[in-house]
Parts: sequence; C-alpha cells; structure tokens
Amino acid sequence: MTLDDLLLAEAVKDLEADTPLRDDAALAEAAAASDERQQRIVLRARRLAANTGLDRDVRTLRDRATGVGLLLAGAVLLLGLLVALGLLGSQRQINALAVMLSLIFFNLAGIVLWALFALAGARGGSGGSGFWGGAISALARHRRLPASLRRVWPAALRVLAARRLMAWALGGLNHLLWALVYGAAALILAAVFAFSAYRLGWETTILAPRTLGRVAEAIAWLPERIGLPAPVPEYPDDEGASRALGQWLITGTLVYGVLPRALLVALCGAVLWRRRRGGALDLDDPYYRRLIARFEALAPTRVIDGEHAHGAAPRGGAAVDAEPGTRVLLGFELPGEVELPAALAEAASWHARVDGGLDERRELLRRLAERPPERLLLACHAPSTPDRGTLRFIEAAHAGRIELLLLPPPDAAQRARWRDWLDAAGRADITIADHG
Repeated sequence: MTLDDLLLAEAVKDLEADTPLRDDAALAEAAAASDERQQRIVLRARRLAANTGLDRDVRTLRDRATGVGLLLAGAVLLLGLLVALGLLGSQRQINALAVMLSLIFFNLAGIVLWALFALAGARGGSGGSGFWGGAISALARHRRLPASLRRVWPAALRVLAARRLMAWALGGLNHLLWALVYGAAALILAAVFAFSAYRLGWETTILAPRTLGRVAEAIAWLPERIGLPAPVPEYPDDEGASRALGQWLITGTLVYGVLPRALLVALCGAVLWRRRRGGALDLDDPYYRRLIARFEALAPTRVIDGEHAHGAAPRGGAAVDAEPGTRVLLGFELPGEVELPAALAEAASWHARVDGGLDERRELLRRLAERPPERLLLACHAPSTPDRGTLRFIEAAHAGRIELLLLPPPDAAQRARWRDWLDAAGRADITIADHG
C-alpha cells in the first residue's frame, strides 16, 4: 500500500468525521473489486476522494510543497551569501583556522540535533512528529490558508508519523538546504578570493603556532584522502600562505559543510524511498472497524458463488513432503486485541500473524513452501464472515494437514457458518480445531 493510498484513506476519515458521506455505490464497488479489508477501504476512499475533490486537494498540497521548495532555494542563496560574508568578516585579514573550526562545530551541532530528533521519534513511536508535527499542523489549520490544504494536511502528518517518516522527511529537507547553503558559500568564497586580496593565517596568544598548524593539518587530512587540494603552509605568515589557506578554506567548506549534508540527504531519501510502500492502515481504529463490519454485512452468511458453489467437488490440499512432528500456528487477519493462545504458540515450531500486507503473505507462503509443516493451525476471527481471501491463502499454503482455529472461541452459529463455508468451498478435509 502506497503513501498516497494511506493519505486518501485518512483524509476521507477526517472528512467523514464532520460530514457523513453517501457511500453506498463506493462501498459496493470496493466490495466487488477485492476481498482484502485494507484494499476495500482504500478503493472506497479513492472513489469518495474523487467525488469530494480530496484527490485534487492532495495534488494541490504537492504543488504548494514544490512552490515552497523553490522559495526556500532562493532563501538559501541569500543565506549562503550571509554565511560567506560572515566567514570573510569586515576586515581583509581572516583567521582561517578559527573560521574553519566554527564551521565544523556548528555543522556538527546541527547534525547531532537532527540525529537526536530522529532517535527520539523512533523510540517514542511518533516518528518525531510530536513538537514539529503539532506546530506545522496548527499552522496548516490557520483560517487564512486555503481550505484544500486544511482538509488534507492533518492526514498527511498522521501518515508520516505512523510510518515514522517525519524525522526523515524534515531531516532530508533540512540537510538539502544546508548542503546548498555551504555549497553557495564555497562558490562565493572562491569568487571573492579570485578577485580580491585577503590575508589568511591564524593567530594565537597562549598557544604555540605549531600547535595550530597541526590542527590545520588534521583538518586537511580528509580532503586530501578524497583527492581535493587542501595545502597547509608551514609558516602562515610566509608569502603565498594566504593563497594556500584560501584553497584550504574553500575545500574545507565543501568537505565539512557540503559533503556530510549531502550524504545525509541521500540517507533520508533512501529511507523515504524504501518506506514509500508497504504501509498499513490501523484496522483497530473504530472508524475502520465500522467500515469492515459494513463490508462484511454486504456478504451473505454463507459465501457461495460461481467459484465455490454448493455442487463443488470436495478436494483436499495437494500432497506435500511435510516434516514429521512440526506444527505451525498462524493468526490470519486477527484484530489487534485478539491474542494467539500462549500454550499453542509455545508448542508450535514457529508462529506468526498474517495481516493485510501482500508482501507479508508471500513471505509466509514461501516459508511454508520451503519447509512444509506436518500440521498448520490457521487462527481466524470467529465473528468475521469468511471470504475468498482466506480461502486463497489456505489453497496456497503448503502443509501436511490444515486445521482452522476460531478466535475467540466461537458460539454454535459461528462454528456452523465456518463449517458450511469450508464444505461449500470443497474443503471438507479441513477440520475446525476444538478449544481447551
């Protein structure tokens, strides 16, 4: 599931909190198009977003973000000029070492602050959205802002927080801007040094000049290792020392200013790219639980269709070479509050929960295919209506014997509904396990 899908679902949820929508057609269309709960919710959200203009609001948000980016790029050029002027000072004499140490210190401090921000978000589970997310959300709800932004911005923040992407998104933008700032500062320094005469060196009252020279050489170590010129004169007062220190200062600005920020931009971009898919809705949310119940209410008590009609010939799973004595327990699309029985989980060779993600299902099916267990115990939600998604998983699972475990313990009607469904689907070979 993409971030756009999650954003539309959350935006529709916010809209329906204030204005109930007529969704009979969208509900029926989504129910007919897919058997998976999350996919049904997303399909319904897409239809309602198109009807209410929320999809246009999402595009407007992207366009405004691009415009803000261009404005920030212009501000970066000005900030780069100010940084360069700050490095040059008001006189024609520059303490190059003091300038470089200041640049390294402030850049490192900014990176450390971002790292703490990202770490706090990861540990707190909010994705770093606590303070900044609240501030940006409050700004986005300002009455002078377009209503289109106010309708989708809170949903965008929740999606970023749920995927723990807030620190990476804000951090990527922050690092990109600072990389441009230091890059502009280096270019301005090069232009100024090319057409103006400055005297560069280092001064000290209590330290030996050679001590400062060693510090300058240590700073030049990294640029030289990556092939950039960073000459350090033995005596900073010698003729030609200013030219060498000018190159040293420009190279240091690139290596200690631009390079770390560029690497962090790449890191943030890689995390955002990797997490752009595979998200999931919080199906324990009361809003989504109500939608799931409405979808299930559309299905008859016994799911019988052309594919699984009453006349279907009974069939069992294909014969597999199962490992003797192995047992696997899988919880299939169980609500978060329903726990797998601890005793069965401990007795199983391994156990897991299967939610709505296709990648997760494929991985579990691959694992079952590689080492089929002698017994597969599939735990399903007893009050839910069985659907073709459950049957497809059963058909694809490799195991010597498959049993169904209904959680929480079913009443007679629920047990009969699942038994009738299995028989109608031609899977009379699958038994329903007893509790206790």
